[in-house]
Amino acid sequence: MRELVTTDAVPASTSPVSLATRGGGMVWVSGQMPRDPATGLIPADARRQAELSLDHCLKILKAAGSGPDKVMIIWVYVTDLSVKAAVNSVFRDVFGDTPPARNLVAVKDIGDDALVEMSLIAMA
Repeated sequence: MRELVTTDAVPASTSPVSLATRGGGMVWVSGQMPRDPATGLIPADARRQAELSLDHCLKILKAAGSGPDKVMIIWVYVTDLSVKAAVNSVFRDVFGDTPPARNLVAVKDIGDDALVEMSLIAMA
C-alpha cells in the first residue's frame, strides 16, 4: 500500500505532488527545489542550491523513517553543467566515500531561476 510522506521541515511544494511516497520497503522523494526555508527564496549560489535541495530530500527521507545511508539513487537536474563541481562537492561532504548511485542531467529550465533540483529513491 502507498503511504504519503509529509513534514513541515521543508518548504511546501508549489506543484500538486506529494513530498514523497512510501511502500514496499522503499521511499520515493519528489524533486526538491532549493528554496531557503527561512525566506522561501532560491539563493543564486549553485553550491548553496545543491546543499538545500539535498538537505530537503534528506529531511523528507527522515520523516519517512529512513536516512542517507539507505539512499539508492539520486537524480540531479542542473540547468548548466558548470555547476557539476559544486554538486560533487556537496555529495562528498554528505556521503563521503559511500555515495549512492546518481544521474546528473542537464535540462533547459527548472523554474524560478533554480540551477539545481534533486529527487531520490531510498530503502525505507
